[in-house]
Amino acid sequence: MKNSNMAFEILRQQFGDLTEYVIQQPSTGNRFVVVPELGGIVRQLSLRKGVTLFSLLKTPPTPQSLKDDTQSASELLFPFASRIPDGKYKFLGKEYQLAKNETGNKNAIHGLVRKNQFQLTEQSISSEGAAIKLSYHLDQPEGYPFNVQFSVLYSLSTEGTFSLTYEAMNAGAQPCPVMFGWHPYFELGNEDADAWKINIPSDTIVDFDDNQIPTGTSAYPFQGSTPLFRKVLDNCFVVKSNQQIATTELRSDNQDVTLHIEQETGEGKFNFLVVYTPPARDCVAIEALTGNVDSFNNSQGLNILGPGQAITGTIRVQLR
Repeated sequence: MKNSNMAFEILRQQFGDLTEYVIQQPSTGNRFVVVPELGGIVRQLSLRKGVTLFSLLKTPPTPQSLKDDTQSASELLFPFASRIPDGKYKFLGKEYQLAKNETGNKNAIHGLVRKNQFQLTEQSISSEGAAIKLSYHLDQPEGYPFNVQFSVLYSLSTEGTFSLTYEAMNAGAQPCPVMFGWHPYFELGNEDADAWKINIPSDTIVDFDDNQIPTGTSAYPFQGSTPLFRKVLDNCFVVKSNQQIATTELRSDNQDVTLHIEQETGEGKFNFLVVYTPPARDCVAIEALTGNVDSFNNSQGLNILGPGQAITGTIRVQLR
């Protein structure tokens, strides 16, 4: 299937036994690829700066390794992100038990929509860009007896900006707790993370216990552009923003390119951020979150939707 106009096209193709959609601008090479049946993930994102087309997402390279991935590469994390200790939480005076699905069976981690089949609900092409919308209906899964319609709209603009906009709507009769995060691993060319600098929009770091559950906060002293050379990060930050957007910058001086990851901030938006440098040092996870780790228990950034209520937020990625 091919849907196109002069500037953009949307292609449907096979990736092994998976079906994926390619949204691209042939004149620039800017493109992204989504896999609806595997949790609606973005498998590829390529954006151009000058003469160079950068592949920006590190994901497993084969259909089977993508299915088997336990590192949540590029996954959508909903209705919670990060860890809930022992999978237990309280909401409006009632106790709930989620499946303990983290390696080691200690915690519940990263939500209930990963690797599930999403539905393609919209695709569009205009003079401004192209977009594709995927949705998933949570109908009282184990440990989360709520009814939520979840969707994500991915888009690519003529200016070369990739956007992810999520929406969650309470389709049930009772209030429900929701938190959302995206889990991309970013790369810049073939360099190691040690060659890059990062600018994290925060002056407050979340303190963790041995189980990586929040115990409080501390001052984060590294302001401005900070070299990642030999720096190990696996931390959550409280985002600081005077505007309605906070921007994390990942820069390669050697390649003269800066990756900008913007997250909407303010009431109900993306006011937390996880940054993680994997041991291989070949990428950096930069994860915008609407709530703190374990927000189902500590309520920090937790959104509570009444019946019929919806919440939305946007993350944008661009090169400069």
